[in-house]
Amino acid sequence: MILLRVVWGFVGPRNARFSGFLRSPSEVVAFLRQSLRLGAPRRLGHNPAGGYMIVAMLGLLTYLSVTGMMLTTDAFWGSHWLKEAHEAGAYAMVGLVMLHLAGVALASVEYGENLVRAMFTGKKLA
Repeated sequence: MILLRVVWGFVGPRNARFSGFLRSPSEVVAFLRQSLRLGAPRRLGHNPAGGYMIVAMLGLLTYLSVTGMMLTTDAFWGSHWLKEAHEAGAYAMVGLVMLHLAGVALASVEYGENLVRAMFTGKKLA
């Protein structure tokens, strides 16, 4: 699934492509400042912060998958340090999910629209 999303980030529709939503760090900071004041411009696709959230979650999911698979091998079976590293990654993912949900809630209030529905349907009013 991770590989599919990465491929989709290069060949999918415009709003699914990494090139369509990855912005410079300064644009992300400016967007977050505007958003905290409920004044960020509305976007049809991912906002600058959401773009980095996707990359962070994909990276962390990859990390969790690799460390989880390593824990099932003979070489790392019972490895305390790897188990701790995997567990720390899981807690980090919970934190990212909470941050993502907070961002979706904030944007839904800010723009007066149901972004959760848009994430499931892939459709948003222009």
